[in-house]
Formats: sequence, C-alpha cells, structure tokens
Amino acid sequence: MDVMTRAAEPGTAVAVAGIAALLAEGIAALAPRACSPAAGLRATLAADLVTATALPLVDTAAMDGYAVAGAGPWVLRSEVVRAGHPSSRTLAGGTAVRIATGAPTPRGTTAVLRSEVVRLHREGQRATVVHDRSEPARDDTRRAGEHWPQGQLLAAAGTRVCPAVVSAAASAEAVQLWVRGPVEADVVLTGDEIRTDAGPLRHGQTRDSLAAVLPEYLRAVDIGCAELRHLPDCPDLLSAWLGAEQRRELVIMVGATGRGSADHLRAALAALGARVLLDGVGLRPGGSQLVAVLPGGQVLLALPGNPLAAVAALLVTAPAIVDALTARSTRARRYGRVTGAAMSGTVARAVPVRQLPGGVWQSIGAVQTPHLAGLIGADALALLDPAADRGGPVELLLLPR
Repeated sequence: MDVMTRAAEPGTAVAVAGIAALLAEGIAALAPRACSPAAGLRATLAADLVTATALPLVDTAAMDGYAVAGAGPWVLRSEVVRAGHPSSRTLAGGTAVRIATGAPTPRGTTAVLRSEVVRLHREGQRATVVHDRSEPARDDTRRAGEHWPQGQLLAAAGTRVCPAVVSAAASAEAVQLWVRGPVEADVVLTGDEIRTDAGPLRHGQTRDSLAAVLPEYLRAVDIGCAELRHLPDCPDLLSAWLGAEQRRELVIMVGATGRGSADHLRAALAALGARVLLDGVGLRPGGSQLVAVLPGGQVLLALPGNPLAAVAALLVTAPAIVDALTARSTRARRYGRVTGAAMSGTVARAVPVRQLPGGVWQSIGAVQTPHLAGLIGADALALLDPAADRGGPVELLLLPR
C-alpha cells in the first residue's frame, strides 16, 4: 500500500467538505479479492456484477393457474406441474394442465391462464377449462430472460455491496464477487483515567463508556471491529503498539489526539516515519482528529477522547476512509431541513437532531461531549456549515439505533 501524496500541513484544520478529496488522494485502495456474495457484504465491488444466466432460464408460470395449448376450451389433463419439477410431456392443442407459480411450462404451451379467469366444466371423468369471458384475457407466462439476459450489468464497480446486491448476485447465478473490503479495524482506547473494569471509580477516573458501543458506530460506517484494546498514557507502549505489525488495514485510536502533556501520538508517528494526511478538522465537536498512513501501509484514524467528539469525528471522517480503501464511487448522502439550531462560528458543527412528523429535523438542544446522553432520542447528527445557505438543507449523518 505505497502512498505518494501531499500530506496536510501540521496543525492545519481541514474543512469538512475537503476531507474526502484529501483522503482519496492519500490512501491507496486495497487489492481486489474474490469471495462469495454473502462474504462481500459491506465491501465495494472491484469489478462489475453481471448476470451469469438469463432470468428466468426457461418460460415459467407467473401465477397459479393452467398452462394451455392452442385455442380453448381445453381438455384438462390429470398432470399437475409444480415448481422445481419440470414436465417431460408435451401439451397437444386443445389441452391444459394445472400449473403452480414458478413452474416451467410444458412444451407446446401457448399461454398460462390464472385460476381467477377460467371456469371448469365437468362431465363424468372429463374436465374442460373454459375462459370466463367476464374476465380480461391475459397470458401469465413469464418468458425466459424476461427479467434480464445473460451478461447484463446489475451493479458497476465501485458500488457498495448492500443486501440487495448480495441477493441480486444469487438470482443472477454470480457465484463470486470481486470486491475490496469489507474494511476491518483494530481499535485501541487510550488514557490512564479510563476505568475499563468493574468497581467504584477512584479519584480522577472516568468510566469507559465507548468500548461497548463503538463497534455499533463502526458498523454504521461499514467498518468491522476486529480487536479492541486499552492502552495507558505511556509513550513507549504507544510507539511499540503503532510500530508493531498490524493485522488489519485500519487502526482506530480513541484519545491522544490533543496537544497536552499526556498526548504522545504525534511524537510517536513522527518517530515511526508515518505520513500524516490530516491533522485537525474544522468541526465541533470532533475537530481534534488525525489520519495517517503507518509505515506498513495501514491507515490510522485517531479520534478525540471525549465520547461525543469521538462519535462525531468517526461519522464525519471514517466514510471517506472506507471510500478510499475500497475505491467506492457512490455513497448515499442524506439531507434535511433543521430547526432550532442556528448557524454560527467559523467551523462546521455536528448537532444531534430528531426527525419530526412531516420530515423536518429538530435540534435536540445543547449537549455535552464527555458522554453520549445527548444522543438519546436523536436520529442523526446534522452538519451545520457556516458557509452554507441559511435555511437550506444540511447533510445528516444517521445514527445507529
């Protein structure tokens, strides 16, 4: 994962709108790999998904009813054609058979009539199918290739592998996909003050309120959590951990992004020769974040230690990292009109909002960063950009619920 790019100037905050382009330039995409469609969920297509067969392969019945041959009325044969059990017989003109939805039509079939549009006349052992003239005539045959022919494009390279892509691949008999990802991360939380085990807090400690929920926020941005550890504020341990061979393509660190006496991240990265791509974002909360490429090629996303700031930074920046690593070309963005939150300041603000009936989004109100209580009842974070038109739609970052 060699990277040749222009890194951000140290201490220069990047505007939220510039994050994607900066990281796309600085992060090399993962190598493509082949996998089953189900194993590619949350990854990105590295090659077009095309149909391996026509759908359906042969003419089938679109409704329960009768397969008929020629003009009616039709003498009903005793055979019943069921889905998954093709008929080996041929319909002669003037005959019909019962047929189930999805069953292949027998040779000689000229139409499939649904049960609702026919009547049966019985004379002893003989039954005749007659079209009910009060009902419109309609052929309910699903023709071979009606949904798609062999070789049709279903999803282009760069498309996120969502459940619909996985299902469509199965319908198209595409037994494998070429993908990049899904992205997996090793996660480390730093800080001497963080209490990770049970028991009463000692003076100066704070409870670890992120470890249990951080995987949920990671999944919301298509990142799997391979491992989660805690490191104390020790520069030697931090350097050793960052310098060790990482098993995953992404490392996420929470804490150590400030510039205080206990924050050793920048010194450790400089000593390792890491390439810093982003050091600070014009965002509140969550501006104190950092993205770098480690000597082994892994990407580091360092988030601020305060829980709300960490979540805001993750939702703003991690999708751009995933896009770059997987060469994703399409990312759905959601916008809405927000009330109760004024545009102010010189940097973007991430404001918790809830959706009201009618589609308007309302600010939750003032929140604090050391906890996530301000997200209770919130549906999204609204990105209020001071450069945007006042009263216009703003980008919404949906929260996992």
